[in-house]
Amino acid sequence: MQTARSDPEIGKALQETFRTILERGTGGGDRRITPENVYQAGRRENLDLVLSLQDKLLLPGSGFEGLEHLDEALTRYKEGKRLIVLLEHKGNFDVPAFHFLLRREEARYRLLLDRIVYVAGRKLNEESELVRRFTEVFSRLVIVPRREIPAPKPGETPEEEAARAEATTEAVRINRSAFRKMFNLIEEGAIVGLFPLGGRPKPNLSPVPVKETTTYLKHFDWVLMAGMEGNTLPAGSGRMEEEIPRRDRVVFHFAPPRPCVDYLEEARSAYEAAASENLDFEQFTANRIVEELGRLSSR
Repeated sequence: MQTARSDPEIGKALQETFRTILERGTGGGDRRITPENVYQAGRRENLDLVLSLQDKLLLPGSGFEGLEHLDEALTRYKEGKRLIVLLEHKGNFDVPAFHFLLRREEARYRLLLDRIVYVAGRKLNEESELVRRFTEVFSRLVIVPRREIPAPKPGETPEEEAARAEATTEAVRINRSAFRKMFNLIEEGAIVGLFPLGGRPKPNLSPVPVKETTTYLKHFDWVLMAGMEGNTLPAGSGRMEEEIPRRDRVVFHFAPPRPCVDYLEEARSAYEAAASENLDFEQFTANRIVEELGRLSSR
């Protein structure tokens, strides 16, 4: 089995891709997220560049395990069921790798690629113009993660308190708008893709799964989980645009799809048996999901 490795040619290819994307000047005008633009349809002008870079990064043996489970999930979707896909998160090239590899499979999987809308944090839009150009290739429903909503600090001045209150109000409005828009998109045939871990894993930080994952599940009929083995863009400790890609073998592992109501009932039973005093049901379930995704990719 080939394993991850750095390569000077990759750095050269990356810089060439960066330069071409920026020279094309096709970026959208919605870098700053407001309640009015939380849904951002994929802009396909740079799709060829993003996928061609994955072609250089993904080692032989990359692909999927459990495509029969994806087939079953798409069958449920065609029957009119609301489908959510929960994906393990490794880095900011997870989505491009997923799309590149699935495009190589049979044409019937284009349905998923055409209909999936990812729930994404607003940093991917606002932190860097270059990161946004990569991100905007895929359709997104943009939210403000809970960890980015400012918390009160001891000794706040009135001005600081007012600024925090304003930022919190804006974040709440964005998230409410995103949730309402999600229902509209589902009615129009969207499949929702969600990363229960939230942000990608970072060095020296303990990731906390997003407890709202449990809330999302309550609004769907079927859930499909996909673990991820390998990573072509590990997170660093600095800015996203400074992260260094590498060649790696990437395999997505699908689990059998399940009715959301069954999954939540099982999670409730496990929660009550655990009798945890430190976690509420939502956080317990989100933690459980992330653990399951990890087991999928470590089989």
